[in-house]
Amino acid sequence: MILREAFDYEFSRLDPTGDHIDPPSVAVYETVLAKGPDWNAHPVLAEAWETTPDGLEWRVRLRPGLRFHSGAPCDARAVLESLEHLRWMFPGQQLWYWDPVDTVEALDALTLRFRLHHPYSRLPALLWGTHTAVYNERLRAERPEDFGYTVADGTGPFRLVSWSPERIVAERWPEYAAAPAPFLEAGAGRVERIEWVAILDETERLAALEDGRVDCLHGPPLGEVGRLHADPRFEVIEQPQASNMYLALDWRRSDLGFDDLQMRRAISLAVDRRALVDLALDGHGSPAWGPVPPGDEFYDPSIDTEGRHDPEQARAVLAGRDLRFECVVQDDPAFRRVAALVVEQLEAVGVRVEPRFVRPFAPFYGAVADGPPASISKWLWQDPVDALIGFSATHARPFPNWQHASAPALDDAYRRWLRADSHDELAAAAALVQRVFADELPYVPLLVPNDVWVHSRRVRGWRPFQANLYPFYHGTVVSRDPALGA
Repeated sequence: MILREAFDYEFSRLDPTGDHIDPPSVAVYETVLAKGPDWNAHPVLAEAWETTPDGLEWRVRLRPGLRFHSGAPCDARAVLESLEHLRWMFPGQQLWYWDPVDTVEALDALTLRFRLHHPYSRLPALLWGTHTAVYNERLRAERPEDFGYTVADGTGPFRLVSWSPERIVAERWPEYAAAPAPFLEAGAGRVERIEWVAILDETERLAALEDGRVDCLHGPPLGEVGRLHADPRFEVIEQPQASNMYLALDWRRSDLGFDDLQMRRAISLAVDRRALVDLALDGHGSPAWGPVPPGDEFYDPSIDTEGRHDPEQARAVLAGRDLRFECVVQDDPAFRRVAALVVEQLEAVGVRVEPRFVRPFAPFYGAVADGPPASISKWLWQDPVDALIGFSATHARPFPNWQHASAPALDDAYRRWLRADSHDELAAAAALVQRVFADELPYVPLLVPNDVWVHSRRVRGWRPFQANLYPFYHGTVVSRDPALGA
């Protein structure tokens, strides 16, 4: 039984240290914990965890007998080596989402101890993130040129067969030790092989689904979504993506006024976000004045409700300025449509923007790291406030805060988030982050696209949910009964 899934980007290296995490990673690698449909932590490699009364220490106990696909033991030492490499993979710079952590130790073969700088109730978010998926670090260090291409040594239910930018194949690992999280149950009749194919043209991608060459896809032509909803052969799953598309203005460019809050606010007022969603996404998204997507557990709708489009006020602030600048844009169809509208809307208030399109993902990240005056980008992250810290906190300059934003009030709000000791405190801190962000504009939010997945009704046990970026494949079943659809 084979599942064939079409995706809308070429695939990055299949490695948690890679430039982008794609759906196959969820099948090949696992995390210590998983974020469930209830938005809570569930055990995967871990079987239990506990904190000390002062909140400064977490102990995580791993399931006994875990192994990588290669047969190497996945014990506390191996998990520690993986996490520490992910934490420090940029020399001299700890990745920002590790900031609350002081040290991590393997106390014995099954126990990890995390010592924190301060109580941090969101430590599970670190351990369920796709950027901390566990892999065999010793094998990666031995074969760094091959890892993620010809070899990928994880603990997931599928192991790598072949990789190319256009196609990844994985087969079920017969020795997989089923994860205890209830939503990862794998029943009888599961798929034995998965083939992911990159089909960049959205019309061709949909044609592959409709003629049965693939069983599911991400990103159909948005104008076809209504028809697909009505087609009994298919099921459409649509929800706000855990992302934010934004216009970043380099704060170092005082010659362009980007360090001036009034300038950033004027540019924000000139953008008609509803038109961006209606025209670029055919209505399948949400206009964004704030940085957290709708549907997230910490989303504050008041920020977007209060957002304004006022080109006259923008024009008044910008009067007398000859503002021209280059803007680096990720080169894909949705970004191109959004960029064309932003260029048109800013030109209407006297701002000339020259877009330069760069292929995702590594080439684009390299281009924004070179320091262009502006860029249109998007983060994709299952925990939005944690993403925002990286993309806009002062201490995250120059990576990934490429626009070199520095807003002390926002840094203070982030500190409140990192020290929140309860869900209520987290919600209050997240609300403050969103309010200050919308006021200070470390970058200019534009929109949140909807994630649109479509699958044949022959596919069962494959369901994306908003708390995670991609579907899990543990219990996926594909029937070849023609009565069930294409």
